[in-house]
Amino acid sequence: MRVLGILLRHPLAVAAVHIVLVLAMMPGVFRLESDNSPEVFFARDAEAMRHYEEFRRDFGGGKTVRAALAGGGLWTKEGLTWLDDLEKRAASLPGVKGAVGIASFYRWHLLEWPPPNPAAFRSRVLKDFPELFTGLMSADGETVTLLVVLSDMPPQAERELLYGLYELTARPPAGIRAHLSGLPVFHLAMDRSLKKTAGRFLPILVLFAVIFPVVLFRRFRDVVVPFFFVMVNQLFLFGIMGYAGVRLNLVNIILAPLLFVICLATAVHILVRFRDETQRGKSGAEAVLATYRGKGKPVLWTGLTTLAAFGSLVTAGLPPLRSVGIWSAVGIVIMTLLAFTLYPLLLIPLKSVQKKQAFETMSEHGKKIGRARGWGRRPLAVRPFERWARRRGRIWAKWAVRYRFPVVVVTSVTLAVGLLGITRCEVEDNFGTYFPPHHPVRLELERLQQQGVGVFAAELLLSYRGNAGDGEETGFLEPSAQQRLAGLSSRLRSHPSIYGAVSSGDFVEATIRSILVEGKVDENLRWMALGLMQTAPESRGLLHAMTASDGRSARVTLLVPMLGFHRMGPVFEWAKAEAEGFFPGAQIWITGQYPLILSAQGRLLRGLVVSLSLTLLCVWVVFFLVVRRVGITLRVLVPNIWPVVVAFGGMGWLGISLDNASVMTAAIVLGLAVDDTFHTLGYFLSRVRGGNAAAVIEETLGRLAPAHILTSVILIAGFAVVSSSDLLPVSRMGGILAVAIALALAGDLILIPALLAGTVDKQKT
Repeated sequence: MRVLGILLRHPLAVAAVHIVLVLAMMPGVFRLESDNSPEVFFARDAEAMRHYEEFRRDFGGGKTVRAALAGGGLWTKEGLTWLDDLEKRAASLPGVKGAVGIASFYRWHLLEWPPPNPAAFRSRVLKDFPELFTGLMSADGETVTLLVVLSDMPPQAERELLYGLYELTARPPAGIRAHLSGLPVFHLAMDRSLKKTAGRFLPILVLFAVIFPVVLFRRFRDVVVPFFFVMVNQLFLFGIMGYAGVRLNLVNIILAPLLFVICLATAVHILVRFRDETQRGKSGAEAVLATYRGKGKPVLWTGLTTLAAFGSLVTAGLPPLRSVGIWSAVGIVIMTLLAFTLYPLLLIPLKSVQKKQAFETMSEHGKKIGRARGWGRRPLAVRPFERWARRRGRIWAKWAVRYRFPVVVVTSVTLAVGLLGITRCEVEDNFGTYFPPHHPVRLELERLQQQGVGVFAAELLLSYRGNAGDGEETGFLEPSAQQRLAGLSSRLRSHPSIYGAVSSGDFVEATIRSILVEGKVDENLRWMALGLMQTAPESRGLLHAMTASDGRSARVTLLVPMLGFHRMGPVFEWAKAEAEGFFPGAQIWITGQYPLILSAQGRLLRGLVVSLSLTLLCVWVVFFLVVRRVGITLRVLVPNIWPVVVAFGGMGWLGISLDNASVMTAAIVLGLAVDDTFHTLGYFLSRVRGGNAAAVIEETLGRLAPAHILTSVILIAGFAVVSSSDLLPVSRMGGILAVAIALALAGDLILIPALLAGTVDKQKT
């Protein structure tokens, strides 16, 4: 209170500091960018990242975009000419390493292009389909894909490149339908959906922040003050994030609505108490000091527990979750500091502070004159909502105490059912289902998969690096090695979950077939085919796109469906085992963007368990430090665990899977639920000594019910808006949080009174 008094005595200086900081943060906000590229979602596994970096060093970043071309018009002279032009123009775009399709594959050893007989050419391509084009085109030839390989580039440059590819495929000839697919296209769609979602729910959140205080308090200052406090906090946080170079993505975008509603709830808690003090006849400055005497510690406690809850996400293996943990913790720290420095000044006009200073220096006679002149604030009228909420708070608390045993029984049963439901929860590790079924990106992707075209790629990497001198073969640019690579890719194509497998050995075998009229294939012919491929730029590019120029490493690109880690993991292990049979002396692993994303998805549940455990521990410690009684600590912890268990148990019973956004809601719900508990506990403990516990808990809920109900409604409304997002993970998270906050409100108004009254009565007797 001494520090707060100093701040109130120097309002101009404090306001000037905040204005300077706000102005300094604005450029940082405008530096924020979005980034949903695959690397953002990689798990930071040291060995896996080392393999990926080796793959990038030898073969580039591995980012690919698939241009899917469908329709009978493709197999005409006009269609094949357009395809050839599309490949050349796509390959010439800045940031494209190469474009590979049937035109670039056949053009270099055909006498003319387009082929004079398109029908005969189509028959030839379909004949080569099992060895070369499985996973690259449909078996009937109705859909052909162009593989565009991208260089590593910043997110903005990649978006511009994708827009360029969209423009190239926008006007195909008659009888051809073209669209883009692949991971970069998928994540560009995520960026668009995030911007659309933010553009929709942020204005609605602002509208809620204005409507609720207007309807409930009917006073202009009670609308502007909380809203301004929230906006300053958001500006500080996102300004710092912008200066730090943080990019927004599918997961950390939740920071905006999350901290918006948390800050608004904190502001409303303080505002309701401030209005209560002014209704008792206190002047502006006196009301502020009285408010913070009652609310100061609960605000600090809630800030600490919310900080611990969100900060526990730092332990998650997924970088976006760690980002949420770090920056939400920073946001809570900023909010708590502003609650004790800026918010007190916002609650009262500057003139009121100056009059308070003058009032305190007056004699008793002068104070009487000051009161007569209206220097003290007139008491605020009690609004209908406040009267209704106070009355309902007393009634619910009295009912909960009276029917304490049934309340505890119902709580125990729902906890048991919720725990059983949690055992049924599954993780949705198939990020292809992040869009709703009707979304065009998902529709096109599923259509390609139904035709046997693999949109996503996994890289089977084989390397002899570090094996020199141990007697093993050290080169893949040998005819025998290319023959075995062709045999390996043929073997891998036999797996039902692998749509296609392509290696440089397949290209060598195709070249042999193009030059061999009759006779047996021997090593000399393979050497000839390799030499022929080295002479033409296009064929040389194909060869070295799959085998490193020094011959020490090779890749087999697996074209795979959009499935989760639990289904693709065994497929990858099978592929590695098969490769070891063909190349027993090589180092072999699966890498690439798609496998690394799937691996990160497989760690979600473990991250949930760790973060929730740390949050529970921190919350229990803070509760214990407040009440210093183990029994009471455990009992007040139950109403805060209850919403988490029931919400996630309900997901298990309803078959709703967890994903990389909803998985962090357990820690968030717990961090939010304890806020109202601390406010209740602080008021209750300050009055229960020597009094009747049942009467005190009724008085407590009579005083605090307006703030509990209003803040919960704000949180529920805010998260309900988030649940309207086009991205299913964000939508699920908003829905889970809205339901859990509603359950937490029920716990605050019914379960906590029953548990606190029973515990204290027992200890007194």
